[in-house]
Parts: sequence; C-alpha cells; structure tokens
Amino acid sequence: MTVRDDQIKAMANSNRLEILRLLIDPSQHFADQESADPVAFGVCIQLVAERLGIAQPTTSRHVEILKRAGFLKIRRFQKWSYCSRDEAALSEYLRWLSQDLNIHELSPEQG
Repeated sequence: MTVRDDQIKAMANSNRLEILRLLIDPSQHFADQESADPVAFGVCIQLVAERLGIAQPTTSRHVEILKRAGFLKIRRFQKWSYCSRDEAALSEYLRWLSQDLNIHELSPEQG
C-alpha cells in the first residue's frame, strides 16, 4: 500500500474526518485538557475518544490510520499519546488531489 492509498483511506471515514476537524482548533474543543497545552503539545487521544463518543481502542485505530497517512503527528508523554494535525501534509494532499483530478475552482459566474 502506498502513502496515497493510506491518505485516501484516511479521508474515507467520517470519524477520521471529525478528528481532523476537532484538531483544527484544539483550544476550543479541548480547553479542559490539563496534562499539556492542547495547541502546543497536542490533544490526548483519550479526550478525542470521549469527544467522539467512541471507544478509546477504536479511536486509537483511527489515529493510527491518520498517522500512517501523514496527517497527524503523535507525541508520547508518560503513558499518554497526544495528537496534532500535520498542516503541511494535509496541504500537500489537497494540492495532489486537485492536480490528480484536475479540479479547478469555479468562478462566481460558473457556479
């Protein structure tokens, strides 16, 4: 499986997309995180699971797929794992997808 295959797989699940959405503004969604600054250090995967309302092992699997795709960075601290978005990887994927599918933005007159 290639990185592109991993990236496409990562984007093909609503829970994984929601993880990426929540991590856009971790200070808003995870302000109650006490163990580390959610913006500077990342968000504890356990808190992501609680926010999604799914089991922690399921969340960990989603996070692993997003990490393998390059969309998340993971940091370990003590017994916890923290995640944050990799903005450069997400931007590169969007550029690739736009080029690969020859997607152009419509002007207001076209759309």
